[in-house]
Amino acid sequence: MNDHQSVGRMEADRSGTQPLVDNRAYRFTIFIPTFNRSHTLDRALESAAAQTHRDFEVLIIDDGSEDDTRQLVQRWQKRADFPLRYYWQANQGKFAAHNKAIGCASGYFFVLLDSDDTLLPQALERFDFHWRSIPDDQKDGFAGVAGLCLDHDGKIYGDRYPLEVIDTTYLELVKRYKISGEKRNALRTDVLRQYPYPIFDGESFIRDDLIWKRMARRFKLRCFNEPVQIIDHQAEGLSANVISIRLKNPKGFRYYFLEEINQYSSLTGRYFRFKYHSKFVRYSLHCKIGLRQQYAEVRSKFYWIISVPRGIIGWLEDKIKMTLKAY
Repeated sequence: MNDHQSVGRMEADRSGTQPLVDNRAYRFTIFIPTFNRSHTLDRALESAAAQTHRDFEVLIIDDGSEDDTRQLVQRWQKRADFPLRYYWQANQGKFAAHNKAIGCASGYFFVLLDSDDTLLPQALERFDFHWRSIPDDQKDGFAGVAGLCLDHDGKIYGDRYPLEVIDTTYLELVKRYKISGEKRNALRTDVLRQYPYPIFDGESFIRDDLIWKRMARRFKLRCFNEPVQIIDHQAEGLSANVISIRLKNPKGFRYYFLEEINQYSSLTGRYFRFKYHSKFVRYSLHCKIGLRQQYAEVRSKFYWIISVPRGIIGWLEDKIKMTLKAY
């Protein structure tokens, strides 16, 4: 593994006269969370090695793997021409791994690369290009830049952005433009450190757009219609086990929907207000939190009241599913 000395980068401040110095060691940290994925990790690391932009480190957080992940990474560390750091932790879930990675990252930008996905060769280069295209006196208001994903057939995964390049917030993208589907981004590490994922005892999952919405209250994104990553959802991955994940992590989902209905309802249509209130009821019941406390917590008493029957039905359906699964 090659040594890499810290270098300072200079960008004009708001006055345009005095430079701001970025003392980060690298332009990018590529973060790879992994759990028993030695069979796919090679592919992710090969895509990092193929980057045309070379100012980066790779940071792997191993969330309790019991396969040969450690040995695979050690082989890569001996031959890689980029800095590669590896940390093992007892299994706590992807979002605990994310929080740890944010604390360890040495890059100005933080790029998530799931262990079953691959970066396109020019991904970092295009991230850097679009960041540099933001006027220096506006950069403080941006969390980072975001591009598109491809599936393995080479098709755009999800929706394209409404313009080829657009400066907007995550809330505008999902609430106003109705953009859906996975995207990939390079976010400022210093911004992400202000928004760690909440972790609940006994649970390992919370919806990732919780912190995206929080960031959107202060920061914009420069989004561009260029693919930067190929995604590959594994059969045992998070995306393939949504129902099981929801039932195992009710506290995280209750927390998410309480914030959604209390903070963002003014941006949401009536149907989704009803839907999100009913989900709050559903997961609150899974957490053994009764109707009286729920009523006290919500801002819109009307939407909560009309959502209670549907929330109770959803909770009962979940109980039936869990009983059937047990047998």
